Amino acid sequence: MKKVDVLILAGGTLPDDLKKYSSGYDNRALLKIGGRYMIEYVVDALNGAEEVDKILVVGPVDPLRDVLAGRVIQVVEAEDTMLGNLWLGIEKFKDADRLIISSCDIPLVTADMVSRFLRECEKVKGDVYYPIINKKYNDEKFPKTKRTYFNLKDGVFTGGNLVLLNPLVIRRNWEMLEQAIAGRKNVMKMLRLIGISFIIRYVLGILTLEMLENKVKQIVGMDGGAVQVTDPEIGVDVDKESDYLLVKNVIENRA
Repeated sequence: MKKVDVLILAGGTLPDDLKKYSSGYDNRALLKIGGRYMIEYVVDALNGAEEVDKILVVGPVDPLRDVLAGRVIQVVEAEDTMLGNLWLGIEKFKDADRLIISSCDIPLVTADMVSRFLRECEKVKGDVYYPIINKKYNDEKFPKTKRTYFNLKDGVFTGGNLVLLNPLVIRRNWEMLEQAIAGRKNVMKMLRLIGISFIIRYVLGILTLEMLENKVKQIVGMDGGAVQVTDPEIGVDVDKESDYLLVKNVIENRA
């Protein structure tokens, strides 16, 4: 597999219930877990995957430039919005035909998990690949964690926090992306983007993964779709205190 570059979005601030665990920075990437900043786990996992080439981070230059020195090619100062940071990042990879976009708050991910996801992507030709995890894998490893799930005829799934895509997908679908990010934690808002018939099918429990993928292809005008993975760690992001306590416990037990 041709090596692929990575954009890590690290501009998000800490939610209120995580501020008490702050290391002195109001930034999610700089939350400390097990004596290390959260983003360090993500960077090291990505660097450890043989398919990964260069890593660029959009986040607070101070202190990330020093913290990640030698592990990333550049830290670009973040703006105030996720979309603004996304645009800053993809502008740095204008010539790329594939790019991994990762959040900074999935500290349980490992190099092997990244590689498994990318190998699954290689099995299908396309322009965008989004990992989904069956609820059963979350229940097996992390039965107490609360995630946002969507019910399809094929099963119950949650999304991951790594995406492999052609940056043209973002450039051509910027307006729709704004709406998608605004409603990313709300299943019904996401379904409204793709039509009332899908809402009806979803409510009736007859919407399939294939139907959803075909509709998305129609909207964005590019191929690709959901990639089923078995590593729930890809979807365990630190959004709230219970997430923090979960990953802290897992990391401390790994040591």
